[in-house]
Amino acid sequence: MKLMRQSAIIIFLATLLSFQARGESVAGLDSAIGNIFKVDPSKQSFELLKETEYDPKTDLGQSRFTVFWTDKSTVTMVEEREDFSGIKGPVIAEFQGIDAANAKALKDRKPFVARVATLHFGSDKAPGVSQDHNQVEGWFTPDPGKKPRGGTIKLDDKPVKVEMRRQNSRIHLRKPMRPEELAGGFWKTTLKGAEADGRFVIDSMEVSPLADPRATDDPKLPRVLVIGDSISMNYEESAKTALKGVANYHRNEGNSFSTAQGVRNMELWLGNYQEKGLHWDVIQFNHGLHDLKQTYDKATDTFGGYAVPLADYQENLEKEIAILKKTGARLIWCTTTPVPNDNMGPYARRKGASAVFNKAALEVMQRHPEILVTDLYQLIGGSPLFDNWRKSVDVHFYQKQEQETLGNAVAATVRKALEKPAGENATGDQ
Repeated sequence: MKLMRQSAIIIFLATLLSFQARGESVAGLDSAIGNIFKVDPSKQSFELLKETEYDPKTDLGQSRFTVFWTDKSTVTMVEEREDFSGIKGPVIAEFQGIDAANAKALKDRKPFVARVATLHFGSDKAPGVSQDHNQVEGWFTPDPGKKPRGGTIKLDDKPVKVEMRRQNSRIHLRKPMRPEELAGGFWKTTLKGAEADGRFVIDSMEVSPLADPRATDDPKLPRVLVIGDSISMNYEESAKTALKGVANYHRNEGNSFSTAQGVRNMELWLGNYQEKGLHWDVIQFNHGLHDLKQTYDKATDTFGGYAVPLADYQENLEKEIAILKKTGARLIWCTTTPVPNDNMGPYARRKGASAVFNKAALEVMQRHPEILVTDLYQLIGGSPLFDNWRKSVDVHFYQKQEQETLGNAVAATVRKALEKPAGENATGDQ
C-alpha cells in the first residue's frame, strides 16, 4: 500500500507540473481578477496570474494564462488617492455621497461636501446635477497648494466650491491607457472579454497600479517569502527587523488561510519569480490553524470534523510543495502554533489539534528531507514567556516580546537556509 501511495503521488505531481506548464485553458476568464506579468506589445499579449482554476475531471489547475488584446480593446487605469495633489484641472469629476443638508446647498449652488469623488480623465461629458441633488458631475479644478481635498466645480457657468468629507471619503482616478503602456509597470486587473479561436481576447479591462518590489529591495541581498496565516502577520515586523541587512523580507498578500486556499493561491503569491529581481531564494510556508477549525454545536456540546481532513491536509501540502519547488528556492516548513484552550465560538478550535496536524505535516516533510523546519510549536510549548497567552482561547500573539521571540526564530531558520543552496539535504529544528 505504501509503495502504491508513493507511486500515485509521483504520477500526480508529474501530471500537475505538466498541466500547469501548458496553460492552455482560457475558459472562465471573463470578469477574472489577477496580476499582469510579461507584457509583450509585439504579440499584443500578457500573462495573467490569478487564483488557480480547477479542471473538474482531473482536480488539477493552473494560475497562469496568456491573454490577448486587439486595437479595439480598451484599458482604464483606476487609482485610489488620498487627495487631489498633482492634478491639474479642469477635469470631469463625479461627486457622490452627498447627504441631505449638502444636497440642499448644492441645489442652491452653495459650497457642499461629498464622500466620494471620481475623476474621469479623457471624458468631456458633464451631465450636471441629479434630480435629488445627491450626485453631480461636471468640470472640476482642484484647489492649489499641498494635498488639496477640495476645489471648484463649474455648474451652469457658475463656480461652486466642493470639499471632501474629512473621514471615510474616497477619491478615485479613471484614466484611459494604451495596452502597450502596461509594459511600464505592475498592475492588478479585472478583465472583460471572450474566447476566440482558443485564445482569450480582451474587450475591456480595468487596471490598478501595484508597487514594484524591486524599487525597495536591496539588490545585493537575497529575497525571502513567508507564506502564512495571521500568526505570520503577528511576527512579520519582528522577523523583518531580525533579517535587516541579511535579506529582503516579503509576505503573501493577506491571510493564507487553509491548505485548500494555499493550493489555489500559491502561484499568485509566488508572482513572476522567473523574472530578474522577482525570484525567491528562501520560502517559508505554513498552514494549519484554519485547516483544524471545527464546527461546534452548543446544544450537544460537541465538535464537528476538521475544516480540512488530515488526509486532504497532507495531500494539499504535497501539491504546495510541488509548486514551490519550481521556484528553485530553499524551502522551510513552519509548524502550526498551539491552540491554547478549546474555543467554542465561531472560529471553534480544540486544544491539542495543532499537535495532531503538526504530526501529519511532519510526515509529509520527512518525504522531502531538504525542507528545513521552523518549530514554533515546540518553541511556544517550552517557554514560560507564553504562560499568560496559554490562559486565553485566542491563538494570536499581541505582546511585543512574544512577537519578537517568534520573529527571531523564523529569522534564525532563514539564516540557516541561506547558508546552503536549495536541494541540499538538511534537517534540524529551530
